[in-house]
Amino acid sequence: MAIVACPQCGSKQLRVSHRRGFSQRMLSIAGIFPFRCRQCDHRFTAPIWSLSGIRYARCPKCYRMELSTWSEQYYHPPWLTVAKLRLGATPYRCEYCRCNFASFRACKERFSWRHRRKQSQAGTGAKDAAGE
Repeated sequence: MAIVACPQCGSKQLRVSHRRGFSQRMLSIAGIFPFRCRQCDHRFTAPIWSLSGIRYARCPKCYRMELSTWSEQYYHPPWLTVAKLRLGATPYRCEYCRCNFASFRACKERFSWRHRRKQSQAGTGAKDAAGE
């Protein structure tokens, strides 16, 4: 998914909006979904599918690809998810909306809190060294 941003304010704090009418339902089949900005409340449509990302898993709620995994030991999934897991699917968790799901597709962007922390610490250390 190309990172979708609000065309009005440029924010990336988005949620998937409800589809209105037959035409938006047909557009969603083609990968063009309605979004709503959480900051300015602007509603717009944007494409989420790209040919390079179609083979990777994405969250069924927010369509993001930043995923981690979960364990059945701590979460009791619905029966359909359990059936997918028994057939060999991988358990994924969206780090943005915290949705647990199973998919047969590979993960493109593995989310890691350690990696995210190292990047933020490296960025602040570079600013301190520069005298900012």
